[in-house]
Amino acid sequence: MQRQQGITVLLLMLGMASISLGMALKNVFEYSPTVGWLLGTLILIVNSIYTGKI
Repeated sequence: MQRQQGITVLLLMLGMASISLGMALKNVFEYSPTVGWLLGTLILIVNSIYTGKI
């Protein structure tokens, strides 16, 4: 049980980090917010699928 919770927390943190990093780099790269939001959304969807199968 502890391992599944750890993976869930890891995926949540990765999703939020990718969105935050994309927004933080918007002055450096033109499409970084779009890439950050898409990657973060994909990770959060994978997390919800993983959590639903536990």
